[in-house]
Amino acid sequence: MTYPDTEIVVSGLTYRGIDLDLEMIFDEASLDDGDPAFEARAHVLSVSAGGVPQAFEAPPEIAVRGSYGSGALATGFFGPIRVGNAGLLLDLEGTALDGARRVAGPAALFGFPGHGSFVAVKRRRYLVAGSDLQGSIGKVSVITVRYDTRISVEDDVEIISSDAIARVEDGRPFIVNRFTFDNVQGLNPEGPFETLFEYSTGNLSNPLDLVVPPPGAAGDAGTAFITRYGAGFSDVAVMDLATGDIVDRIDLTPYARNRDRYPRPDQALLHDGLIYVTLQDADASFSELMNGRVVVIDPVLRQVIQVIDLSGQNPFESLSYAPATGLIYVGLAGLFPGFNRPAPVLSGGIETIDPVTRAARGLLVDDDVLGGNVSGVVIHSATRGYCLVSDASFHNFVKSFDPTTGEVRDTIFDSAGLVSSIELDGDGYLLVADSNFFEPRVLIFNAENGAPVAALPAPSSAKETSPPASRLCPRSRPTSPPIAKGRYGSCTTPPSRLRGSRPPSDSLSPPTPTSTSAPS
Repeated sequence: MTYPDTEIVVSGLTYRGIDLDLEMIFDEASLDDGDPAFEARAHVLSVSAGGVPQAFEAPPEIAVRGSYGSGALATGFFGPIRVGNAGLLLDLEGTALDGARRVAGPAALFGFPGHGSFVAVKRRRYLVAGSDLQGSIGKVSVITVRYDTRISVEDDVEIISSDAIARVEDGRPFIVNRFTFDNVQGLNPEGPFETLFEYSTGNLSNPLDLVVPPPGAAGDAGTAFITRYGAGFSDVAVMDLATGDIVDRIDLTPYARNRDRYPRPDQALLHDGLIYVTLQDADASFSELMNGRVVVIDPVLRQVIQVIDLSGQNPFESLSYAPATGLIYVGLAGLFPGFNRPAPVLSGGIETIDPVTRAARGLLVDDDVLGGNVSGVVIHSATRGYCLVSDASFHNFVKSFDPTTGEVRDTIFDSAGLVSSIELDGDGYLLVADSNFFEPRVLIFNAENGAPVAALPAPSSAKETSPPASRLCPRSRPTSPPIAKGRYGSCTTPPSRLRGSRPPSDSLSPPTPTSTSAPS
């Protein structure tokens, strides 16, 4: 915020023009309760006067109580921020712009004539979970984007497993540590993301995904529903997040049709009070894969209430609901090369499910048209979606398509290296985890048109446990329900990567542990 005509005295010198850089974190419950009144905490990052940085005194957190409704923001006076001889009390009144990603308007100072102005830009933060694919552990890093241009990276935030995915559920960040690690790790969303708990899901259970019903939703708030891929489990475990106890399980073996009766549950999606879980339906050797299925689970009854048969094979690491079309999208990978298959079997694509009728609508996009195995699907709008495709030589492509008509459009990125996964951040940006062995990085594209925005190198410490661009989890509060899908892979196929004979892959996972707003 800037007050170009305001004068203050600092150490006997008069300065004209004050600029302040603030960060405001909103209490999510106060935003979502239907009442325009909100509560927030403001942090002062810097103050300058006359173009010169100035020392200031302010509480670590300044309480802000205002209103936000119908796209209009009003904070009322908050402060004080002491600079020189002045104790500044700020008052902001703004209008939401760019889909509420920005707010701009006049800014007042109590006791000072005239007005200034402010522009607030929603802060974007991405939780990155990955490893160098060599050691037994991985690490978490955080990428922060302020004002859409200022990018910073916090390395080595927390230690995780070498085979992990990131999820944000009920406003909290989770790490699902998969095969041989077999646990769920909860991180602190309020502090430096240190580990709050690490709960076992059972030896060799190979947990792959989780969902947590939020307060007020159907099901138990504070209870996680975890897909367990391991052959000795083959279920959805119900975990009490307060204690880590597995309090119930939903057996999925009755819904497998392969000779070994392994359902191979993969992704989970909570939508409209129900949990959708993809089944790869593959035998012990992954030589017999039936067509994929989706089971619908009532989290209150804790039982399967419906089975949806899909048109293709191997639903793999891709299951999401798109508000723009009202449909659920399932990525069907078909069969990857390997396991005595010299070439991929293109028996999948992108399929849709109508959540109202809970019926599959058939393939929207055939993988024959895409030219490879589909390992990631995200939907930006009713006319723009993206998918990750791997061909017979494991060359990777990020292609755009029309989520309504299925028309395949342009390729926005391709690489001979490993492209781990793709994800949307809920704010108009597409994230691509490029796990190229020599130059791992996170790529950001404009989701509206596919134009490149930024390329962020992986954390610089090239040590055994430094994370490459692998799993990303956007942490700034989205304007729609958080999307948190994606997966991780490797240059060598670890046991957990045997799901549906999928080759190595890293992944991104989006949405948002806390309701964070951009700085003013």
